[in-house]
Amino acid sequence: MTDIYDRQIKVFGERAQKRLGNSLVLVLGCGALGNLVANNLTRAGVDLRIVDRDLVESSNLHRTLFRLEDEGRSKVEALDEILSKGSISDIEPVFEDFNRFTWKTITKDVDLIVDCLDSMSSRYLLNEVSVKQEIPFIHGSAIRGEGRIKFFDGKNECFMCLYPRVPEPGSLETCRGSGVLNYTTSVVSSIQSSMALNYLADFGVVNRDLVVVDLKEGRFKTIGVRRKEDCDVCQKQKFEIMEGKEDIIVEETCEGYNVVPKNASVDLKKISSTYNGNYNELFTSFAFSGRDIILFENGRMQVNADNAKEARSIYSKIVGL
Repeated sequence: MTDIYDRQIKVFGERAQKRLGNSLVLVLGCGALGNLVANNLTRAGVDLRIVDRDLVESSNLHRTLFRLEDEGRSKVEALDEILSKGSISDIEPVFEDFNRFTWKTITKDVDLIVDCLDSMSSRYLLNEVSVKQEIPFIHGSAIRGEGRIKFFDGKNECFMCLYPRVPEPGSLETCRGSGVLNYTTSVVSSIQSSMALNYLADFGVVNRDLVVVDLKEGRFKTIGVRRKEDCDVCQKQKFEIMEGKEDIIVEETCEGYNVVPKNASVDLKKISSTYNGNYNELFTSFAFSGRDIILFENGRMQVNADNAKEARSIYSKIVGL
């Protein structure tokens, strides 16, 4: 066993370290939480699949491992480069949107999923995947100086039991609108990491309660979450998001709206030329009707629209679907 894990083995033991080395964890989202969770897990000897659809922005730098020179790169590419210089674990970067068209490939063969997503609709999809496939996941969220963390085992209470009502578009606070402190994401990601490593190594206790953090007040508390007898997902086994029939997904994110087609033929270079965009092989960025647009090679569009209807309309005008 390499000296890299010497201090850890003194706590976990050799057998637990081997368990970690034989594990594959999916980190969904490579923003602040995903950055720090991935760093903790890969340095502990866990193989990772890191998935994110976004690019590095300057506003990411105060709470992530990203560097000034990473701005404009895909988050997974930049994070893979950073982590690979500090660990010997295998890292698989996936520059992709997590949705009902892609979840099967993204979650293939994973032992655990860490939820570092920025979209509630994506979390409800993840919950359905977790229950149907019986893959445990660790939810984490952070805003201002507050955070929430919860381990879901895929067999008992689920995310829908905790949040049974899908929030109305625009009703939730976001990091972009309300801000977030870097120590908040550090604490939340550390708790997620501890749950992940304890679970994988079969070490200590994995707290199954909802952990609520208020760092402004310096308070931590845990809240028991019971399985709802009428839960559509874990009780009634309804998987409406996974089994949706629409060919285009429109979802709200921290960056505005994400428009994802099931299939789209996009001439990225031509569209970039038409709208005087900034083009590279992965995406082009430009302005349209006063809105900032990023269009990716697979047909996905990120747009800072006011609502889903406007986002869908802009997409139709530019791409034609």
